[in-house]
Amino acid sequence: MALTSINQNISSINAQRNLQLNSVRLQKSVERLSSGLRINRGADDPSGLIISELLRAQVSSLDVAQQNAMEGVNLIKTAEGALNEVNGLLRQIRSLTVAAASDSNQSDESRAALQQQVASALTTLESIASTTAYGGRKLLDGSAGTKSTVVDNTHIASASLTGLTETQAGWVDVSVTTAAAKASVSSAATIAAATDTFAGDMVGFDAGDEVALYINGVKVNITNNAQNTNIGSTTQWQDIVDAIAAQQSALGVTAEISGGELVISSLDYGSDQHVSVEYRKVTDPGSDMDLTTALAGDGENLFAADAGVDAVADVTFNGGAAVTFSAGSGLQLSHATYGSITLTAAGNAVGDWTSAVYAEQGALSFQIGIQAGQTVSMQIQNCSISQLGTGTGSTFASLADIDISTVDGANSALAVIDQAISEISTLRGDLGAFQANQLEAQARSLAVARENLAASESGIRDTDFAREMAEFTTSQILVQSAVSFLAQANNLPNNVLSLIRG
Repeated sequence: MALTSINQNISSINAQRNLQLNSVRLQKSVERLSSGLRINRGADDPSGLIISELLRAQVSSLDVAQQNAMEGVNLIKTAEGALNEVNGLLRQIRSLTVAAASDSNQSDESRAALQQQVASALTTLESIASTTAYGGRKLLDGSAGTKSTVVDNTHIASASLTGLTETQAGWVDVSVTTAAAKASVSSAATIAAATDTFAGDMVGFDAGDEVALYINGVKVNITNNAQNTNIGSTTQWQDIVDAIAAQQSALGVTAEISGGELVISSLDYGSDQHVSVEYRKVTDPGSDMDLTTALAGDGENLFAADAGVDAVADVTFNGGAAVTFSAGSGLQLSHATYGSITLTAAGNAVGDWTSAVYAEQGALSFQIGIQAGQTVSMQIQNCSISQLGTGTGSTFASLADIDISTVDGANSALAVIDQAISEISTLRGDLGAFQANQLEAQARSLAVARENLAASESGIRDTDFAREMAEFTTSQILVQSAVSFLAQANNLPNNVLSLIRG
């Protein structure tokens, strides 16, 4: 390298290159030390980034799985706490039954009082079974874990079945006996075309006459005329339909011209839907207007109303006896014990929809792993009084039927009560074992796995401060040295001046 040329200062270029390299090293050290991460972008360590991101995903998934396990513990504790109260009430009922079976309670009044206490306790038991819930999910009414799959999507929109026994699980047939209907009122006028005028179908409706239309107590504002929102002599039936459509949200109805009539219907199906239509005479200078053809009835203020109808169906579970679903609203079919089924518009007709739903008596499932299928499940039986104490061969079919107002009744009730106590105690034991051996143990295992995966991810991605500080110090010294020698290299061309001066 010649030191006597001035067009290219190679020493300066070399110093600049090394200064740039050392500056980049220094910047990376500052970034790693300030962020605490050795890998801040893919270029820092491509393979390390890939591995660490996979580990990060597993760590976050383990956090959620551990949370699932703990939430499952809380769910089981909720159910077990309610069952503890059930056990207490069953013990109380048994004590009352033993008292009723003794001759020391000879009067009917005494045994009737004992039976009243039993009935009160049974009411509380039923309330606990029907209301105990966690996060909105009922736990003791038999619905926990029941899965309903709609097969006939043409006729069934959705199904949420509950309280099924093992023998009831399977194919579900829906036989609609009453189709849901909207509330609907039809005008009796004969409308040949939508462009016909309202006045043309009325008797004595002259220029200057006006009629007001009220639907569900709200006035319909007719805007496509000059009649101050009333129906006038030039108002067409289509104007009325358009006005109702414009006020649909306020009126809660739809309107159409069908079969030569103005048909006004509620927006939804069901008995909670109502439509009332009223025509009121506003002005009649000639006193000859007759509105009797507007709607069936007499007088100047004509009124008609209608209510919707709820759907009713007979539902058969796994070929058993039909259960009538009649407690729903509109297209929804409901039963106090067995849940609900919602029909589609096509299914809203009297007919039989066989094998429409498949019901599985499953179990509560908890995702306690980070991969698909890593779940544990627990089935909680139906704890309603009609399901407890069954199959004993007693006079009483279940706990719901017991009557201790007689000695024989009290003696027969003991077997049913003991069976109910055994069922609840067994369920509590199963829940406790599931909590301790499945959920809590898995939560501890997940915590260990999370700790180790986090350590692995940290080893790949986090900054080693001792090592990085040494790198930072080295880079800092090299940058300072490069700056110093860059200054020296920039002065080297001055040596040529000594040759020029001679």
